[in-house]
Amino acid sequence: MAKTIIFKVSYLGHCGRSCRKKVVRRIEMKETQSLDDLHEAIIYQSFKWDDPHLYSFFMDNEPYSRNKAMEYTCEEHINVDFNSPNSSNAKLKELNLSKNQKFLFMFDFGDGHNFEIQVEGFGESKKETKYPVILEEIGEAPEQYPEIEGD
Repeated sequence: MAKTIIFKVSYLGHCGRSCRKKVVRRIEMKETQSLDDLHEAIIYQSFKWDDPHLYSFFMDNEPYSRNKAMEYTCEEHINVDFNSPNSSNAKLKELNLSKNQKFLFMFDFGDGHNFEIQVEGFGESKKETKYPVILEEIGEAPEQYPEIEGD
């Protein structure tokens, strides 16, 4: 039976502005799934946003890390910056994730939606369960294109 990973995903804000309310999702995924699957679980499944954009995972928790080996980027962005690993090919079990490890997920480089992802723990998959699973939703997801004060 496949192992699972439980992630705590906290929305940090957009355009350099902090989120004023607590927005957290707990998501369980099979270790055989990819970072792209995690992206889809966050953006489409738990936040219910629908417009695709470029995105990256910064495994060292540093936005625009100087260490390109730590930035896993979506396939569309690979053509622009081919030095980054592809998030489609990055299986969770190959990332050597550890409990309490944190990393950054940046969605839509224009609006700069930032998420802190923390590894909460590990488990065992259940036969009848389709992964990813949204285990908990705290707070309402913001609009994908929020109004910015002063605009």
